[in-house]
Amino acid sequence: MFCMLHFLQVQKSYGERTVLSIPSLQLGEGIYWLQGSNGSGKTTFLRMVAGLLPFRGEILLNERSIHKSPVEYRRLVSWADAEPLYPDFLKGRDLVAFYQEIRKADSGQVEYLTDVFGLRSYLSAPVGTYSSGMTKKLSLVLAFIGTPSLITLDEPLVTLDRESIPALYQLIAASRLEKNTSFLISSHQELAAGVLPEEKVIAVVDQTIKLI
Repeated sequence: MFCMLHFLQVQKSYGERTVLSIPSLQLGEGIYWLQGSNGSGKTTFLRMVAGLLPFRGEILLNERSIHKSPVEYRRLVSWADAEPLYPDFLKGRDLVAFYQEIRKADSGQVEYLTDVFGLRSYLSAPVGTYSSGMTKKLSLVLAFIGTPSLITLDEPLVTLDRESIPALYQLIAASRLEKNTSFLISSHQELAAGVLPEEKVIAVVDQTIKLI
């Protein structure tokens, strides 16, 4: 099994409180549903993997070290927050264009993603005018732009309208089957059974990550 993610002596603390301690863990390619109670450290775990939070220890993604090769590492991973926030004055199209440029994505992919989530007609408006659901859609579009090896989605179903949830499932499944993209998905809502290929469950248990 190819080791997509490798954790070595990873520890994250806030002050004197240890939130996560992962002595050793290997996760192969696939789709992982991350479970855990509120405050257990799910979002912290995803943000560490995405390179957004400092921590002690080492994380390797496709053999790239987050500490020794931070630029190469971050090129491989994408992130969508549970409650995304962007500068109010920016327009949606500005953010999309920025991601398209830095990830060297073609315009066809961007147009497809904006159409999947019904976002195209909103791109000329400032992000500060977006509803929470529309902001979530924008964050998902940005997460899928380019060809990341790993996409981390924190509570992606929250605030999504009923029509967009099946579209998201289809996009995840297609990315996994056609592009070999892997996913870490945190969700308190049940993921649709049988829709996502190779779905596995991991959980935060006693401040560490375990395969279920």
